[in-house]
Amino acid sequence: MRSDTQFDHNAPEFIANPYPTYAQLRAEDPVHHSDRYGGYYVLTRYEDVRSALLNWQLFSSGRPGVTSIPTSVKRDFVEIPLEVDPPEHYPYRQLVSRFFTRNAVTKIEPGIRDIAVDLLEPMCAAGGGDVVQEFALPFVARVLALFLDVPQEESVRWVRWCKEIFHGRLSDRALADRASREMIEFVDDLVDRRRREPGDDLFSALATATHQGRPLTRAELHGYGVLMLNAGQETTVNGIGGSFAYLAEHPEDRKRLREEPELLPAAVEEFLRFISPIQLLGRTTTEDATLHGCPIPADSTVAMCYAAANRDESVFAEPDEVRIDRRPNPHLAFGAGPHTCLGTHLARAEVRIVLEEALARIPQMRIDPDAELEYTPHGDLRGFWKLPLRMS
Repeated sequence: MRSDTQFDHNAPEFIANPYPTYAQLRAEDPVHHSDRYGGYYVLTRYEDVRSALLNWQLFSSGRPGVTSIPTSVKRDFVEIPLEVDPPEHYPYRQLVSRFFTRNAVTKIEPGIRDIAVDLLEPMCAAGGGDVVQEFALPFVARVLALFLDVPQEESVRWVRWCKEIFHGRLSDRALADRASREMIEFVDDLVDRRRREPGDDLFSALATATHQGRPLTRAELHGYGVLMLNAGQETTVNGIGGSFAYLAEHPEDRKRLREEPELLPAAVEEFLRFISPIQLLGRTTTEDATLHGCPIPADSTVAMCYAAANRDESVFAEPDEVRIDRRPNPHLAFGAGPHTCLGTHLARAEVRIVLEEALARIPQMRIDPDAELEYTPHGDLRGFWKLPLRMS
């Protein structure tokens, strides 16, 4: 065990470049214990993280707020199905899984593309702009509105909630809590509307669903609704921003993707591995455990470091380099096991379509040398919050 027990994934110096720390932990202390935030363990090797994600019996997700360490907004409900373990997890997931299939996402791809073009063209005409604030945030919110079959103007509020919840949970909890309450009120209103006039959309399915022979409770509906409105927003924004940042600095790969567009799906997977928009997620041990000789008591919080696992040199050759044609690529950006991200097909489609349209419209791009870049201020997720690019 390393003597330094002050590992803090929210420390600014760590957020600026977490990868040397991850590499050191993989090599020297793969089950690291930090005294921060009441104490938590950190798993950084690929096989350990993957095995723990599969072993939900020992490493449980079934505790409110455990997936964020330790800064989640306090709620009196669990996010469903993320914070529910098997066997209850499966029927909860089945209530909504048909909306997240590859075929379901394929049907809305034309609408996703229209949104991407609508937001990209003004930036191209202006010679650039902030890819995160002006493009990625509104794009992801508008795609979510399309996915949920609600008016596009609803997405304006979601962008604000995303900013206030994900940033306020570290710097202004009152602001984050207020945004969370507003989101719950929106979920209540939307469920009530769908009960009166149901359609063939996700919230109509939830509003009319039964679980164990009864309608879903308000707490269950809140759990679904908050997850649907929150989970894919900042992570997809981070994936899009990170992909733009890489391509802006690597013209040779931009050129290759234009000439070999069939490589784009593989490139998206590689960007997700390299960026790891979700850096870590929490679990709770259900009983005493030992890993690599380190005892982990029951009821301990354990951070599954996706980002460290995705740079593990025992699994990925030259892990700190992007190979847009990397195959195989068994990254853990979407997790593994029963809690594998529901929105994998949607997230992949969003990033791919954005890059297809950007590569077709932007011959040259570079990070604005006169502008200041800004990362998100918390370390459980990683991405740019301000990313000004010049385009021509």
